[in-house]
Amino acid sequence: MNLQQKYEWIENYLAGKLEGNDLSDFEAKMQNDPAFAQEVEEHKFLLETLAQMAQREQLKAQMNLFHKDLDKHKAWVFYKHPIIQNFWKKHFPTMAVAASVAILTAVGVLWNVKNFNQLEDKQTAYFRSLKKDIDDVKKRQNSLEEKSEKENITQPIDHTATAFVISANGYLLTNYHAVKDADAIFAESRQDSLQRYQVKVFYKDEKTDLAVLKIEDSSFRGFRNLPYALRLEADLGEEVFTLAYPREDMVYGKGEISARTGFEGDSLEYQISVPVNPGNSGAPLFDDKGFLIGVINRKHTLQEGAAFAIKAKYIKKLIDSVMQGQKPEKPILLPLFNNIAWLKRPQQIKALQNYVFELKVHKATDITASK
Repeated sequence: MNLQQKYEWIENYLAGKLEGNDLSDFEAKMQNDPAFAQEVEEHKFLLETLAQMAQREQLKAQMNLFHKDLDKHKAWVFYKHPIIQNFWKKHFPTMAVAASVAILTAVGVLWNVKNFNQLEDKQTAYFRSLKKDIDDVKKRQNSLEEKSEKENITQPIDHTATAFVISANGYLLTNYHAVKDADAIFAESRQDSLQRYQVKVFYKDEKTDLAVLKIEDSSFRGFRNLPYALRLEADLGEEVFTLAYPREDMVYGKGEISARTGFEGDSLEYQISVPVNPGNSGAPLFDDKGFLIGVINRKHTLQEGAAFAIKAKYIKKLIDSVMQGQKPEKPILLPLFNNIAWLKRPQQIKALQNYVFELKVHKATDITASK
């Protein structure tokens, strides 16, 4: 299969045109070939981007046509119209020059007023329609915010935590203890724009204290390609940083790897010199180049300013296990490329911030009590 045939195959799948054995073969290839599944996601994102660009170009073309029409009418020279020409030939021999000029001027003014009134009506109608569309968008946004506020009122939050994207098609990672016994979970970010999705626990592992979440929300359209990739091992003394939600606003934390093992020599974890607080659970841990090297999971109760993070190699083992055992309909595609290695820290944070979410966890006891 050449490149063109492969892209046609992918586009037929995305358009829902594959059936029977063709559909089964395609889905089997996605499950067995993560690189191909990643390529499908990237092609889907490309097609969606092109469609959005086409819509913008169509609107731009309509606006240009309208302005050309406006300029054409503005450039109208009234005295070249056949009605004016006939009038001039008929009355010129019998009318004084001054009177003729006055009449022509009056007719010209009336003509232009009529045409510009028509243009003004046309322009007013267009902008009224545009304003209506904008108002509809504002109403929908307000409705979403009101819905969010009502949910928060009727379903008290038991606690908050942090989660981050591990697959652009809608999978997040956090700690098992953060979502244990949760009845409803919402992932929220207020960075470049408001993102708020309902998520469900897709897979959890108490031993490694990791949980995979899946976005279950009709408004979700997929993330852009993740700017970071996993690095399975890190060294003692390396500089590290994290982004988390110990409060409503995102908080940046910085430190070093202070031990290769965690509490009481646990090889599952690193010990790090990053202060953490409630809400930091599930936060990503990055090295100086922006590689994902771990997940914050707890603080050291006997040592101030010390915490522990689960190593990235256990994230990969978890995802490999999920893919082999669960075989999800949408494969979990761990990011393969780091695009922020040479950026300065503020630019790294800007590239990462839309992939880190605050988790608002509700428990059944809280929801029942509020009804």
